[in-house]
Formats: sequence, structure tokens, C-alpha cells
Amino acid sequence: MRRFTEPYGDHARQFGEWFIPEDGSARPPLVIVVHGGYWRPVWRLDLEEATALDLAAHGFAVWSIEYRTYEFPWPTTMNDVATAIDQGLAEAARHGIDTTRRALLGHSAGGGLAAWATSRRALPADAPGADPDAAAFDLVVLHAPVACLGIGSRDKLGDGAIDTLMGGRPEDVPERYAVTDPHALTPDPVSRRLLLHGTEDVDVPVSQSQTYLAHLHAHGIEADLTIIPGDTHYEILDPNSRVSALRREALTRALLD
Repeated sequence: MRRFTEPYGDHARQFGEWFIPEDGSARPPLVIVVHGGYWRPVWRLDLEEATALDLAAHGFAVWSIEYRTYEFPWPTTMNDVATAIDQGLAEAARHGIDTTRRALLGHSAGGGLAAWATSRRALPADAPGADPDAAAFDLVVLHAPVACLGIGSRDKLGDGAIDTLMGGRPEDVPERYAVTDPHALTPDPVSRRLLLHGTEDVDVPVSQSQTYLAHLHAHGIEADLTIIPGDTHYEILDPNSRVSALRREALTRALLD
């Protein structure tokens, strides 16, 4: 396996890490991973290291992205995520990766960012990350996503982390929520979605996934939600967990079969 970092900007947090299998077979498909951590600077992409190593061992090339967090003003985080995704797609072919088969993964706050990224095509032209030609994906897997920012702000998820990210509550900066909250955006109609959530998750309530699923279905999007009995917020970080196996099986069906 080849493992190396690559910058997509000048700041120390503007980079991603590649995990590319080298088994002599055909070019591997691409999986882009967005880590969580409620956008706090203490959490970094090493949260997803075990996931990336496991996926590479199963034949997927992984671009795990870092981004500037809420110590930088809105919309820095969204701009970084959009740029990182675009660069991963642009550079993947040079690294021997098949970008015609691709998936996007996000956990927790990273799930919300991944959900936002799938709505970039429909954003107003002057909105952060707007791109009418933004890539669609064969599969988008969101585990315990913070995908309903307005609701999460009201519920004070992450001890107010959403308000810090956005620079205020929905009533303070409605124009920001209008172009950042996945629950307020038109989803990309091409990408299939799989949502995963544990019944015992106290960090992000399962209602976030249920409400976002209803939003996707209201837009005619193919999407499923699997609720895992007994799981908390963190089993997804263990490649040997039940939920990681479910995600890996979904990726295999979408990209390798």
C-alpha cells in the first residue's frame, strides 16, 4: 500500500492523506472520507486512520481529508471541504485510481459536511462551494450525520458547536444556514445514500438521520437508513464492528461487484 499526504492549500490543515492499495490488480475505486469531531480543532483526520487502512486492505483507494475547523470564520470549513474533494477527484487518476467508481463517506460532523457537499450543484452561484458541475457519487455513506443544522442548533448539539461553526443561530444568520444546512438544500439526485445510526448514540441523536432521510425521500432521492441496536456514536471507527462491516459491504456492492 502507498500512503502519503498531499496539500490542497497553503494552511497546515489544508491537506489530505492517500491510502492506495498496490496488489497489481485493476485500478482501485475511490473513497473520499470526511472525519468528524464537531468541527473542533482538537480532532483531526487520524480519527479515520483505521477506517482508511481497512478500506485500502479491501481494495479501495482512500483520500482522507483534513480541513480548517471552527476557529476559522464561516465559511472556511465548507470551502476547504469542497476544495479537498475536488482535488482528490482531480489527482486520483494520476495516482492510478479509477474515478469513474467513487464514494463519499462522512461520520458525525463529517457526515454533515459530506451531505452538504452532495448539494453543491444546487447552491446559488455566490454560495460557498457552489459548483453546477460538482461530482456525484455512486454511493454516499453517512454515519450519525449532523445533517440538520438548524434543528441541531436548537437542540444545542455538541454544546453549541453548530452555532460556533456558523457564527450564530439560525435566527441570527439565516442566510448562512440557507446555504450550509443539508436539511435546507436540494440534494444531488444522482448519488445513492446510505445512513447508519446507533440506537444508543447520545452525541448525535438518531432523529438527525431520520429527519434527513425524510428530506431525501421528499426530493425523490434513493436513500436507506439502517439503525444498529445497541451501538453508540463510535463503533464506526472500529473496522471490526458490525456497522463498519455494513458500510464495507455497501461499498463493495457499489464499487467492486
